[in-house]
Amino acid sequence: MSTPDRYLTVLDMSRGSGELRRVDPTKPILTAFDYAATRGDGAFEAMHIVGGVINKPERHLDRMARSLQHLGIIGPTKAQWTDLINDLAEQWPDDAEGVIKLVISRGQEGGPTAQPPTVYGTITPLDPDLKKQRRKGIDVISLTFGYPAAVREQSPWLLGGTKYLSYAVNMAAKRHASSQGADDVIFVSHDGNVLEGPNATVLWLTGSTLHTTPADTGILQGTTQEKIFDEAESVGLQTAITTATLEDLLEADAVWMSSSTRGVAAIKTLDGKTLGQSEERTTDLHRLSGLPEPKAKKDKKDKKKKR
Repeated sequence: MSTPDRYLTVLDMSRGSGELRRVDPTKPILTAFDYAATRGDGAFEAMHIVGGVINKPERHLDRMARSLQHLGIIGPTKAQWTDLINDLAEQWPDDAEGVIKLVISRGQEGGPTAQPPTVYGTITPLDPDLKKQRRKGIDVISLTFGYPAAVREQSPWLLGGTKYLSYAVNMAAKRHASSQGADDVIFVSHDGNVLEGPNATVLWLTGSTLHTTPADTGILQGTTQEKIFDEAESVGLQTAITTATLEDLLEADAVWMSSSTRGVAAIKTLDGKTLGQSEERTTDLHRLSGLPEPKAKKDKKDKKKKR
C-alpha cells in the first residue's frame, strides 16, 4: 500500500508519446542497470508546491533543458514535463508544503544507443528542518571546491551549470558541515572566489545593491535567485553579478542562501564569525522568492498563560 505522504509517477517514453503511469512509491521502478543507479548519469529538478501553486515551473524546465543539452540526453518535450508536474500536483493536499522532483537518466547501461531515457517524478513533504532554517537563519562554513573559478567554464566535461544526478560530493559537504555543527556550506574556488552552496545560491547586500556570483564560474544558476533579481526593483533593490571573496561576505550588510525548496535563509555566522543582518531585507527576499513567509512559533509558556 502506498505511503500517504509521497507519490510517484512514471513518464514512459518507450513509445515516444510519454504515457503517464502512477506507481506505488514503495515499489521499484529502476532496473539494476539504469544509468541513474550505476553512473548517476542524468539530471533532475526540484520545485516547491503549496496550496496547489507550483513555484516557477517554467524556470525549472528551462534549466532542465540546459542540463540535458550539456549531458547530450534527449528528454521529454516541455509539454510532457508539464503533464508530469501537473499529475503529481493533483495528488498533493493543498495545506502542506511539498517538493516535486523530476528525474531523468540516460536509460539502461549496456542497452542500445538509441534507447528512451528513464523519466519519473516524485512529490514528498518539505523537510521541516528547511522550514526552520527559512525562519531562523543558518550557520555556514566555507569549504574548498578544489578548482580555480574559471576552470569549469573552460572545461565543459566538468558539467558546470548542470544539475546532474551525481550529488555525492554535495551531500558529503553537507554531512561535513553537520559534523562541524553548521547547517550549510559555501564552496570557495582554489583561487579564493565565492561560488555557491551544495544546493543553494549565495546572495549578499551592500547598501541597496543585492549581489550574487557570476555563472561563468561554473555555478548552477539558481531559479530562486533569478526570480528575486527579476523583481528586486519592486522593493527598492538594485542587483549586480559580482565576484567575491569570503572577506567580502564578512563585510557585507547581510548574506543569504537561496534555493527552490528552503527558499531564502539568512546566514547568521560564516566560519564562526557573525555576519550582518537585515530583517527588513530578509522579509523582502522571502516575499520575492514566492515561498511562504516564515511565521514565528509562539512560545509554549505564552500559550499556557492564554489558556
